[in-house]
Amino acid sequence: MKLLALLLLLGVVYPSLNEVVKSFKAKCPEFFVKNQHSHEVDPPTLLKGNQFKCICQRWKGKYRYATLYDIKRRIPIYSAYKFEGKKDIPRNGNWKTEPQLDEGLKPENREMREMRPAQEEKLPFKNQARNNDYPRAGAYTRGHLFPNSYAADADQAESTFTLTNAAPQMQDSNEEWAKKVEELMWEEIKHNCMVNKTFPAYIVTGVVPGNVWVAIERERRTITQGVNIPTHYWSAYLCINSASSRLSRAFLAQQIYEIKPNRKTQFKKSNMTVADLESKLTGLFKQPFRVF
Repeated sequence: MKLLALLLLLGVVYPSLNEVVKSFKAKCPEFFVKNQHSHEVDPPTLLKGNQFKCICQRWKGKYRYATLYDIKRRIPIYSAYKFEGKKDIPRNGNWKTEPQLDEGLKPENREMREMRPAQEEKLPFKNQARNNDYPRAGAYTRGHLFPNSYAADADQAESTFTLTNAAPQMQDSNEEWAKKVEELMWEEIKHNCMVNKTFPAYIVTGVVPGNVWVAIERERRTITQGVNIPTHYWSAYLCINSASSRLSRAFLAQQIYEIKPNRKTQFKKSNMTVADLESKLTGLFKQPFRVF
């Protein structure tokens, strides 16, 4: 009975696989924590506006995680996923795209797709980034929100290599984020949480959009406001500890645009409570923002 209660508390459910639609709750609720009071699945804040799209990230016939995506800025706002512990999975991922964002909600477009550069050129990519955009980004690389190192298996690791799960991040910031956030988070979860397939940690990782852009080419036109460069990256986890209580922690990192010779890094990180992160995100997004 106690096990059942904890499963219900965490929102461990197994929906049928359906086409991605507008509602996280309807199609991929398993990546979100249940509210302690209402016992309903409670996704993070959904920003208002037609530019924000809910994606249940599907790969090889299975939902792997969930992403709120901004088609105007061509970056994800956040990805939500379950973490069952680090596995030794080789990095082997070709970057993918989400056909539904540009080709419509057709049955054949239910999951992400790998594309060669020549294939990419044949599609408009009006609403998302594509691989050819990043060589134009200079010092910026693809910054994973759901990192492949947190995947439960090889198929899930492959699914993290989609441009709907990545935003421009300076190379040194990307390396610092992996070292000072992803590795630190794993150590905290490993020592303080029950983390396995039955009791996963729930993680949400996101960005805050900025006012700097990567210019892109579309249909022989240069679009100056192409792919948005975030000002901040953030992440938070929630898990169950050995006393069957909820435990949570959050991280926020500012991405410094201006490169200065006396700076050893373009990365400024803070550790905090989830409540503090939600307060800071409320200020940065200029609207109430909830993570869990």
